[in-house]
Amino acid sequence: MPWPVAVALEVGLTALATLALARHFRRRPYAFNTVEERATLRTLALATQAVSTLRQGLSAKTAGRVLRSLVPQSAGMAAALYDSRQLLGFQAAAGSRAEVHAKHLPGDTGQILASLLSGRTQLVRLHGGEPGGDCPLRVAVVAPLVLDDHPVAGLVTFHGGEPTPAQLRITSDLAELLATQLRLQRADQQQAALVRSELRALRAQISPHFIYNTLATIASFVRTDPERARELLTEFADFSRRAFSGPTSEFTTLADELVYVNQYLTLEQARFGTRLTVRYHIEPEVLSTMVPTLLVQPLVENAVKHGIEKRRGNGTIVIEADDQDDECLITVRDDGEGFSAPLDLGEHPGALGNINRRLNHIFGPAHGLEIESAAGAGTVVRVRIPKYRPGVKAS
Repeated sequence: MPWPVAVALEVGLTALATLALARHFRRRPYAFNTVEERATLRTLALATQAVSTLRQGLSAKTAGRVLRSLVPQSAGMAAALYDSRQLLGFQAAAGSRAEVHAKHLPGDTGQILASLLSGRTQLVRLHGGEPGGDCPLRVAVVAPLVLDDHPVAGLVTFHGGEPTPAQLRITSDLAELLATQLRLQRADQQQAALVRSELRALRAQISPHFIYNTLATIASFVRTDPERARELLTEFADFSRRAFSGPTSEFTTLADELVYVNQYLTLEQARFGTRLTVRYHIEPEVLSTMVPTLLVQPLVENAVKHGIEKRRGNGTIVIEADDQDDECLITVRDDGEGFSAPLDLGEHPGALGNINRRLNHIFGPAHGLEIESAAGAGTVVRVRIPKYRPGVKAS
């Protein structure tokens, strides 16, 4: 099973288990009497506190914040987080006097990292099994955080004596919870990398045919209309800079996207002449809407290549952007050749499938491309973009 699916199943099962526990405890209002039940409550309490922190990754900074929330739930006198190479953070419980162990931590590191490699929860005797002077700690419970069957980090709880089975369980459960958040953080990173690669793929789809035709068009104006040739060359240079530079941001404003679209259509109108008419109907209220970069231009290019270019006679492309309360409705329509066969965007290898997948990932399946077409009657492509979406911004 692919690991993102496994993570999704794990999160789903965790949610179901939490719901079952809640229902069980509501039926037994005085049931929090055993160590095991209190351990479960501690784990659930930590889930609400640590999830947003570890989704930023595991570092010395995030480890410190997690440990401040974790130590009161850990049933130990202190706790620490390690990655596979070093100590990231140590936190003593209030009133435990465990902070004096900080000076012994360098001596613990070798044993603890060796224990992490086993991939199983293990005990480590502190101070070489001997009293540590004024340090009250004697035993550490080392619980690995496992990703893809490899221990990548570890949660360590420190105790003044032999830990009980309940204390061992608490440490193991908390470690598994933290590992789940790291899996989700890795999934976020891989999805973000996929989005960036698809954005690069869209940029790479600027066809050599378009470049050749544009340069040929500019060359044709050099003798007949040198001023027009200079204008088109400037447009082409700026368009090429945008097209072939790396993606600087996953999002841009609709206004900026339309500037790019207009440059593309200016070059195409120079080539097609009176055969291509372009109309814009843009409501000013939506110009500041944040949209995925390279959302509209590939839709327009698709309309030119598969609609207008194949049509005999003149053709028209209409670009609309309407303010619809919390959404911006963007429409690209042409009166070109159209098509009758249904289009499976989920499997489509080209720009339309790429854009649809990006929209689904960012906004959910309700915000994919809507396509209407009929042979000889043109094509209409619509997309709805939420005007206000947390995390959607130009960087």
